[in-house]
Amino acid sequence: MAKHSVPQARNQIRRSLRAILDPHPSAAELAELWEYFGSACAYCGLQLERHERSGHTDHLLAQSAGGANGIHNHVLSCGRCNGDEKREEPWESFLSRKAGVEHFAMRRERIVEWLARAQGRSTVSPDILAEAERATSEAVAAFDAAVQRIRALRVAGA
Repeated sequence: MAKHSVPQARNQIRRSLRAILDPHPSAAELAELWEYFGSACAYCGLQLERHERSGHTDHLLAQSAGGANGIHNHVLSCGRCNGDEKREEPWESFLSRKAGVEHFAMRRERIVEWLARAQGRSTVSPDILAEAERATSEAVAAFDAAVQRIRALRVAGA
């Protein structure tokens, strides 16, 4: 059985509440992503097999930097590029380093065209996002208060 820490639970609360306004891509959107990138990593060009679950969806702008969960803030990526190498590096600098001179311009243009497809799609207003952030902060504060109460019960029962 997996152990979950209090910080992991806190982060899951945040992600779950954010997903109500900013949902993760649907299966149809993921299929569109795979098709658009030709089942290849947007950064290194490695061919990926969808049925092997070898592809990742990488946020171009990380959520921690204000990026959305929408499909057009994702690219198809191999595990090495997304998990091992890119990390929190901005996508253009990573692509420049990864693709090299010969492939950079073509791969960058492909990603920029993908980003342009998001134009005109509905976005959540900043006012609603701010209110949602306040509600999320309140939920996390309530969780933290419950954690403190339960820890006090553990100490009292010891």
